[in-house]
Amino acid sequence: MAMSNGYMVYLLRILAAQGALASVYTDPNDPEGFSAGFVEAVDGQHTLMCDLTPWGQIDGWRVRRNADVIQVLSGEEYEQRLAMLMAHHRQHHRCFFTEAPAEDTDLLLSVLLACRQRREIVSVIIGDEMITGRVTEANGLRLKLRLLDFFGREAEEETVTLREIEILEVGTQEEQMYAILEELEQQRMTLLPPEEK
Repeated sequence: MAMSNGYMVYLLRILAAQGALASVYTDPNDPEGFSAGFVEAVDGQHTLMCDLTPWGQIDGWRVRRNADVIQVLSGEEYEQRLAMLMAHHRQHHRCFFTEAPAEDTDLLLSVLLACRQRREIVSVIIGDEMITGRVTEANGLRLKLRLLDFFGREAEEETVTLREIEILEVGTQEEQMYAILEELEQQRMTLLPPEEK
């Protein structure tokens, strides 16, 4: 496993350097379960991708664990079709970082710190659980999130260990939905009489 995974990481690094479209498979139980997009950055532990929907539209960024990657494809018919659809939608590969992170950077932590600075909403996937909120603190070990509830209102804080995180999402449809809910809640609050606030 370790050897094949080393090869996967090598492939991902090449694709990142080429800015090529790729499909990354991470679920051995679901051969259809893969993500397609542009590999933006790779470190020893994680890969950052700008993901695409099956319809060729950008769906934010995801950071995944390299250890979960079981197959990487590029230049196949599916990626060719995505490129055609992207061109049709006039979509362009958007980079998360304005300048590529240094080789020895902890990629997951760099993305989390950038999200904290930009006040981006993020979603963290651990097993079957997904939690969404804003990064209040992050270091090499832990992440503290100010959660958003079902309706996009600020809720409690939760701390998660970085190594537990299977996928980190930023700017996907999920986080965009929460941003809209949060905005609707703020509009509602401004319309309330002072005694109800």
